[in-house]
Amino acid sequence: MPLPDEITDSYGNTHTSELFRAVTMRTLLPRTCIALLLGALLFGGLSGLPDNRAVAATSTQLFQHGWKSFHSLRKNAERARFRSSWMQVKNTFWELYQRNPNGGYAPKALYYLGRVYSELGQRSYLRKDFRQATDYYQRVVTRFPRHSWSDDAQLRKARIHLEHLGEKNQAYLDLLSVVHNYPDGDMYAKARSLLDQLDRKKEAAPASAQKAPQPSPKKQSPKPQKASAAAGMEKLLRIRHWSSDDYTRVVLDVSGEAEFSKKLLKPDPKLNTPHRLVVDLQKTRLADKCEEAHKIRDGLLRRVRTGQYRHDTARVVLDIEKLDKYRVFSLQNPYRVVLDVYAPEGGRSKSAPQVAGYQFDAKSKKYTSSLVEQLGLTIQTVMIDPGHGGKDPGAVHGDIYEKDINLSVAKTLGAKLKKQGFDVLYTRTKDVFVPLEERTALANSKKADLFISLHVNSHRKANVQGFELYSLNLAKSKDAVRVAARENAVSVKKISDLQVILTDLMLNTKIKESKQLAKSLHAKTLAHSRQFYSVRDHGVREAPFYVLMGAKMPAVLVEMGYLSNPTERKRLLTAKFQQRIAQGLVQGITAYKQTIDNYARLE
Repeated sequence: MPLPDEITDSYGNTHTSELFRAVTMRTLLPRTCIALLLGALLFGGLSGLPDNRAVAATSTQLFQHGWKSFHSLRKNAERARFRSSWMQVKNTFWELYQRNPNGGYAPKALYYLGRVYSELGQRSYLRKDFRQATDYYQRVVTRFPRHSWSDDAQLRKARIHLEHLGEKNQAYLDLLSVVHNYPDGDMYAKARSLLDQLDRKKEAAPASAQKAPQPSPKKQSPKPQKASAAAGMEKLLRIRHWSSDDYTRVVLDVSGEAEFSKKLLKPDPKLNTPHRLVVDLQKTRLADKCEEAHKIRDGLLRRVRTGQYRHDTARVVLDIEKLDKYRVFSLQNPYRVVLDVYAPEGGRSKSAPQVAGYQFDAKSKKYTSSLVEQLGLTIQTVMIDPGHGGKDPGAVHGDIYEKDINLSVAKTLGAKLKKQGFDVLYTRTKDVFVPLEERTALANSKKADLFISLHVNSHRKANVQGFELYSLNLAKSKDAVRVAARENAVSVKKISDLQVILTDLMLNTKIKESKQLAKSLHAKTLAHSRQFYSVRDHGVREAPFYVLMGAKMPAVLVEMGYLSNPTERKRLLTAKFQQRIAQGLVQGITAYKQTIDNYARLE
């Protein structure tokens, strides 16, 4: 006779028939069988818990085990000598990471993997161990940028580059990233201190080089001395400048790479001298055609003077009427030194405010996310920059040149913007070469409200395709580095040097506003294009582009597609596609303008 599904015992407890059968037959079954049965029931009950809770508990225990093992090993000098000891700890954290690469313990596991290899490198003295450590630290920053340990990982990575790999440029970049991306983090002060130390050493280097002992005149005849002075010298070829009442850019064209130093002399009322910015170019002489004085009557600068300060040093002096900030940096291919001078707040028009010194109160932060929005500015003048031109063709495929596509789309975009009521300016309207630093300078001097640089991408793999937008910042991916290197006409290795330049520029460049503009253009253009084509989305990225540096307005670089991809190459050449991508950009610009206008009306 079968048992009922549920049975109530004499104490009023309800059991399943299977359990009751087992209990009533306990005298017939071995005790081991009963234990197995009860164990199965017990664990069967636990299996009702959500899987993630069980995994979380195990992950916590695994992390605690790894943490204790790591710190115990650090204190045990004898065991720490053996690589196998560190590999055991490494395996614990690697297992923890692999269990859930997107889980809560993933960034901590990667962080400690970095620490394991860093400790190992300090004992093995192998560069590959330090390289492995930096790789894990970078994974923390790249995959989990908002995690509370990301700034710690970035700082530890910087120290490895600085102290163990001898890579000061990369260390500087990592420190700059901590300061820029984690201003409220607990590593900010340490990163800032290290940056200041590196800056002081860099500034002291030219001075110490000048004080190097010179050969004794008695041991060297005048003729060889003169010959050695001429050998290896660069030439200051010419000086170019662009001006407005609140901004001036001066460019020194040099025949080759030359070290330079800079200093600012304060005004002297007794001598009636203004601020003077002095730049000395080492191992450089003035070219015969280089003018000794350039008058610049813009209310900001009086003039630019040049002279042969020493037989091996060319000096350039800017006489400045009104000065708030200045920036001096160099660019490559060809080599030139760029001087940006900014007027004080009172000398600036409302159309080009500066971020420095402006304070938001708690209430305004709730409604506004950038200075442009806070001041209620509007967008009226757009400068369109067709990338490349003239002797610089850009990407090339057979007889197809990027420069021609860029110019065609630029004119189409400009015509559409004019119909929407915008004022439109161009960096070029025909096939001519315009240096990269001149393009942003034109936008600044003409007081443009937006700067849009149009480009076409290229890749060694023909199957790569897609649409992407860039704003100025540190490059965060290998693809961003590759694109920046191509657009800047420099090697990938030079990008690390280039990113160091951003230290000073970030305060005067609309980093945040540019990213917002890029997001608006990206969303609208992609949505519009996908009504007609299948478009792969590469998103909004950041990289250090020459052409965007020093822009006083929101500035972005658009990569419209890949000339190296057969499908997109065919599209890029058609008037229909150019009309459609231009229309998408217009929608993005209009949406961005509407956002600014909405904030203005809040007041």
